[in-house]
Order: sequence, then structure tokens, then C-alpha cells
Amino acid sequence: MIWLRRVLAIPLIFLFVLTFVLGLVLCHLSGTVGSAGFYNGQMRKAHVYDWIHDSLLPAVLDEAGVESPTDFPIDTPEMKEDILTVAETTFPPEWLEETFEGATKQIVPYVVGDRNSFAITIDVQSRIDPMADGIKDVVDGHATEIYDYVTSDLIVPAVTEQLALGTDLPYGIALTDEEITDVVAQAMPQDWAIAQFKSMIDSLAAYLKGDVDNMNLAIVLTDVKSRATTSLNVLTEKKLTDLFEGIQTTCASEAAFLSGLNPDTLPSCKPAGYNYSQFKQALEGEMGMTFAQRVKQDVIDLIPNSYYFDQSQLEEALGEDLADTLDSAREFIVDDQGQITDQDLRESDDESNVDEEEGFDNARQVIHSVKMWIWALWFISILLLVAIGFLCGRNWKSRLLWPLCVLFITSLIFVVVVAVARAAAPIPDRIVERPEGEEATHAGILVADKADEVVHNAIDALVWGLELKLILFIVFSGLAIAGVIAWMVVDRRRRQKLTQGDSESPSSSAVSEETPTVADGEGSSPGAG
Repeated sequence: MIWLRRVLAIPLIFLFVLTFVLGLVLCHLSGTVGSAGFYNGQMRKAHVYDWIHDSLLPAVLDEAGVESPTDFPIDTPEMKEDILTVAETTFPPEWLEETFEGATKQIVPYVVGDRNSFAITIDVQSRIDPMADGIKDVVDGHATEIYDYVTSDLIVPAVTEQLALGTDLPYGIALTDEEITDVVAQAMPQDWAIAQFKSMIDSLAAYLKGDVDNMNLAIVLTDVKSRATTSLNVLTEKKLTDLFEGIQTTCASEAAFLSGLNPDTLPSCKPAGYNYSQFKQALEGEMGMTFAQRVKQDVIDLIPNSYYFDQSQLEEALGEDLADTLDSAREFIVDDQGQITDQDLRESDDESNVDEEEGFDNARQVIHSVKMWIWALWFISILLLVAIGFLCGRNWKSRLLWPLCVLFITSLIFVVVVAVARAAAPIPDRIVERPEGEEATHAGILVADKADEVVHNAIDALVWGLELKLILFIVFSGLAIAGVIAWMVVDRRRRQKLTQGDSESPSSSAVSEETPTVADGEGSSPGAG
């Protein structure tokens, strides 16, 4: 009868093997591929976040070329190092890791159907101030180039635009645009110009963070005007001196000279022995003011005390592409609050991939259903082991020993199968192929190599994780088998002691005393006869 029951248990054993292996594989995949922690662990293992700063970004900059989007003057190899420094300061590896892990914790549960939506938050706003500080450090390292840029390309043109072209002073003294530009530039010391540029950086940072609605920058020019006044007085004094010395004709008398004075033109002659001081005094008497006052009136007063760069001027200074990038970044940071949702992705394709989205949603539902029913496979496997134990065992010990042996042998066979499969069909040396031809850029090759490393690590982790689970089942079932066997041995010895104890009890001794003594070789045991 016992052998019939054991024959009937054979189909149950095969069914257990199927449900056990299927449940183990699905449970393993759910805990790895279906878990955000698996991807986060692989990224950390491959040191991806440090690799981005150490290898990828330098390669991208080498291939793209370090060129300014506008007329910004720093187009030197040193700018690459500056960009790398600012990038690492703004988005350090720790921030990249935190952002990626936050994204996977949203996306992976959505993909496997545990959630019906996701919202990834990228905290860019908190990184704007570190970025601004990093750029300011770069400015300090390129003070001369920045100074030339601020004075020659930004502030000086804005100031001279307020002045009449070729501003004319009395008696034919003319100041060209170049002369006015030089004077104004000289009135702007380097420290002052660098401070204005840093103010522009702060203005951009405030705009990006949403602290202000416009990129407006106010530049106070009071000190500049004061220094420019001194320089212009020296320049006009020299011009007037040159004009005086250029008058070669001698007037008959001082009266003739004075009668020829005209605010629009110089006199055609000068009295004999007339010096420059007398000449200037006469001219200033004709004007009714000193020459310094006339310079202030006709030139300096045209320069505003403060100049405002509005958003359009700053955008022009930054360049169209960079200005558009800043506007898009601000919209993402301020309006979208740094969030990317599943609805954003669905709306981005303008409903052009409706079929693909429907198929993706169906796949998510299937994955979720499978995950929800993995417990049923384990429950069925346990029921099958219980049934196998009752069919194949004679008592409680053997009813435990049989299912444990089935579990042990099944785990052992499959761990051997996995090991043999790995040896017979090893993972290819290359899974992610390198780009070729025109696409074979250094950055592209680096990305392919790192992706290949991550994929290899992931496959190794998947296979080894499955083997480890099987080994744990082997160890667990083996220890349990040893425990049951020890129980059987201890129980058998206990029974033997009980049997011996019964044979040595007082009642047995009394019976033996009443039994006649027999000759040697003729005795009989208690159970004889």
C-alpha cells in the first residue's frame, strides 16, 4: 500500500518542481528587476556618478568644443576646467545619486504596475546658488578678460549710446565716439567692473529661482561719471591747447582778437605774445562758464546716474540660444516646480503613440497581476510538499523527511543546472556594442563601455542572486533533514532504553527467581518458547 501511495506522489513531485522553480524565479525577478533598489545598487557598483564628472563630461566638452554662445571672451582651454569645476560644484555626485534614486523609486513601481502615476522631483532650485558661486569663482580667475568684456561690450556701449555721436564742444573741439569710449572705460576700474558682472550673475540666479520676474540689472554710474569728468577735462584741455598752438596768424591788436571770438569757431588769429592762459580766459569769458563746466554740461550730464539693463538687453548680451535655455530652465524650476509626471510624458507626444501607450499599460497590468499572485505559487508548493509527505511517509518523522528531501534534491539539481548553464553558455564579453562610423565619438564609446559594464554587473547579480537563493534552500533543507534524522536516532535510542528498562523491572526479576536454574547452555530468554 505504501508503494502505491509513493507512486501516486510522483506527479505531485513534478508539479512541485514546476511551481517551486517558477515561484522562485518570479520572486527573484520581482525583488531585483522589479525593484528600484536593484538599479540603484548597480549604478553605485559601477561608480556611474563619479564617472560622469571624471570621464563623460570632459569627453563631451572636448568633442563639442569650448566655445562661448555669445561674444564672451573666454574661449581658452582653461574654460574646460572651469566648466568641469562649476558642474561638479553645481551637481556633485551625491546630488546625482540622490536624484537618480528618487526617480527610480517613482518610475519602477509605475512600470511594474504598483502605482498608476509617478512624479519625479528634480531639486534644481537648491543648486542655483552653488552654481552662481562657482561661476563667480571662475570670474575671479579670469578678471582681465571679464573686465574687458564688461567695459567694452556691455557698459561702455550702453553709456556712449546716450551721448551724441561725435559730441561737439565750443570752438570746433570735437570728441569722437572712440575718445568718449576710452574715457568712460578708463573711469571703470577692474574691481568695479567685476562687481557689476557678479551682480549680473546674481540677477540671473534670482530670475532662475523665481525670486524675481525679470532679469533687470541696475548699474550705478555716479563714481564712473566723477572719474570720467577728470579724464575728459584733461582730454579737452589738450585739444584746446593743440588748437591754440595751431593758430599761426597774428592779430593786429587784442581788440581784433576779441571781436573775432565766436562760440562756434576758433578765432583766426591771436595777439602777439598771447599765451594759452590768456587765450583760455578770453574764451571762457565769451562762453560765460569754464571749459570744465562746458564739458560737464555737454558730455558728462548726458550720462545717466544709473543705467538699467532690462531683460531684452540681458538676453541680447547672453545670446538667443542661452537666453532661450534660461527661460526653459526657469519654466521647469518655477512653473513646474522641478517635477516630471507621467502625464507630462504622455502629453509630450501629442497623442501620436496611443497604441504604444495602450500596450505599455496592458503590460503593466500583467506584471502587476503576476507579482500579486506569486504568493499563490509558494502556497501551492507548500501544499504539494505536505501532500508528498503524507503520501510517502509512514509516521510523522518520515512525513517530514520526504518533503525535505524533495526540496533539497530539487534545489541541488537546479543550482547545478544554473552553474552548468553559466559554464556552457557564458555571458558574452560584449553585450552593448560600441558605436561605429560617424557615431563612434569618444563620448559615445565611453557611454557604451559604461552601459556594457552595468549590464554585465546586472546579469551577474541576477544569476548569483538566484544561485544564492537555491543554496539557502539547500542549506535550510539539509539542516532540517539532519535535524529529522537526529530526531529519529534519538527517538530510537529512547525506545531501546525503554525496552531495556522494561526487561529489568521488579516484576521481571520476580518471575526469574521462580524459574528453576538450568544447566549451562540450556537457559532460555524471556521471550523464548
